[in-house]
Amino acid sequence: MYALKDVALHPWQTDCLRRWSDNGCRGIAGVATGAGKTMLALAAVCWLSERWPDVPLKVKIVVPRVFLADQWRDDILRFLGVSRKEVGLCYGRLKEAPDKPFMVYVLDTARRCAARHILRDVEAGGSVLLICDECHHFGSRENAHVFDFTPRIPPERYFALGLSATPRGENFEEVVVPAIGKEIYRYGLSDASRDLLTSDYAVFNIAVDFSPDEWEKYYALSKNIKKLKAALKRLHPSFCDSAGRVSLRELRRLSKRDDKAGEIARSLWKLYLRRKETVHTARARLGCGMEVARRLMPDHRIILFSERIKMADELYDALHREYPGRVCRYHSDMDQFAKRRALESYRQGEKTAIVCCRALDEGLNVPETDAGIIISASASERQRVQRIGRVVRRGEGIRPKQIYYLHIPGTTDPSAILPSKSGIVARDLYYDAASGRFEHPGYDELAAKALSRLEASEATASQLENAENQLERGAVRGDFLMSEKSCMRHLLDARPEEKDYWIAMLLLARENAR
Repeated sequence: MYALKDVALHPWQTDCLRRWSDNGCRGIAGVATGAGKTMLALAAVCWLSERWPDVPLKVKIVVPRVFLADQWRDDILRFLGVSRKEVGLCYGRLKEAPDKPFMVYVLDTARRCAARHILRDVEAGGSVLLICDECHHFGSRENAHVFDFTPRIPPERYFALGLSATPRGENFEEVVVPAIGKEIYRYGLSDASRDLLTSDYAVFNIAVDFSPDEWEKYYALSKNIKKLKAALKRLHPSFCDSAGRVSLRELRRLSKRDDKAGEIARSLWKLYLRRKETVHTARARLGCGMEVARRLMPDHRIILFSERIKMADELYDALHREYPGRVCRYHSDMDQFAKRRALESYRQGEKTAIVCCRALDEGLNVPETDAGIIISASASERQRVQRIGRVVRRGEGIRPKQIYYLHIPGTTDPSAILPSKSGIVARDLYYDAASGRFEHPGYDELAAKALSRLEASEATASQLENAENQLERGAVRGDFLMSEKSCMRHLLDARPEEKDYWIAMLLLARENAR
């Protein structure tokens, strides 16, 4: 039998485990990142092993990324106390013997062999628990091959648990639910924050602007898109709704046709891609991201997210020049060794900033991360939730975590990291590329009051100038939201060069308290 070592389950985990049991030990848990999905899964392993101690239990865990496989292996070893020889890994060229009690697969490999391994385990007299991490990936035609075993397996010997902060992906009802089970539990970011399972955090939506040339390009692309939309709608009205919103799935379907509609659809698709590229690669994003990073480094651990590898590389090069030896990068153009080394150096604190693309949107577990800077993002709410999850895991620090989302008003870029229905309250800033300054009306008003009070106390011109500089630094940091007591603790612990900053934050905390 397995047992969790030195772990007490949270109430939500106990409740979810009960519902999973009541549902025949199958189901999907839609749980916020950082709230304890992995521990829920390991508790399910312990529950099954205790209930049927005489039936060999084989645990198959499938994850979308290599670094997630390594994290799962480490957590199994740490929290279940099993030996390394009991945990196998299966991805790329690393394919360990599949007869181990625990097997951790990367999805690209699992879809070719996991079903076969599961059937073999059952035929040998065992039962199987399949854990699908980030299960919203599993519904695609290729990934669904993980479930090829389901028609041939005795139901009483098969258990399943799906995990994701955003479970509903492609073919959710048609593929994922029949194979894993229905969604049995929902525990969102607001729930985790309420129960103090995630850190306090501040969200900043930062508006940046196109250059005149970029605006001209964007408007020209939008004008051509409008013309082609009208032409395609005359031929196929169903490709967009009454409000003019385009169904990208329908557009892709039409683009495969060998007729006039197909020709227009292909041209329209290319225009959409070019416009998206224009939005994602705006030069002000790079300058704004750099300026935010400057104000946070070197005393913050930062993840910087970009949608494009080229921009990620430019950002890395610029940060590396200013902070040599403190920055690393991670994206799909790097080899596995370089990516593994980058992650390890960031986890260990050797590097304080990591620049990445979509490869780290999901699963990265570094609770010491203080801030996330989203240089560019897709329109996917799932991606935004996942990226927030990389940052808000509870760590050792007392300062609020910080999330920065850069967007371009007046474009297809959403103006907020999450819609208002999410319950997340964000602060809106504007970045002036010419001056490198950030405008934040609420903060600016608070800082003006603090400076006015300092001036009334007969501070010198030099002291006032220094205070103004420190308050400018604080415009993009969440430190001003802390209590006087917390600011004082930071002031007492601060390095000499940081004491003036914390004095400025203490002044703001006192203004907030008035």
